[in-house]
Amino acid sequence: MFFFGKKKKVKQTNKVTTKKKVSAMDDKQKILLMIRKMRSRINPDILNKAESVALGQIGEGNFVPPENEASRLFKLAMQNNGARRSEILTLVERRVNKDLH
Repeated sequence: MFFFGKKKKVKQTNKVTTKKKVSAMDDKQKILLMIRKMRSRINPDILNKAESVALGQIGEGNFVPPENEASRLFKLAMQNNGARRSEILTLVERRVNKDLH
């Protein structure tokens, strides 16, 4: 009968378990691994907010990118209920057309 034949030997592999890998690491690597695992579970928005608060606590403050020209012109156009809107829009139109040609 075909099912009474010899049993096949199961291959045994020498896999290193995660516990053995972790025990082989030094303390610094273990701590870095734990930090990476914790950071992956935290919401990115909350992480960014926490980093900014921490930087503020040590006195470095947040990095505020310099305001670009487009946002500056937009703010100028919207001041005083758009009193200078048409003037600024023509200025922007000239600059865009100049860059395109």
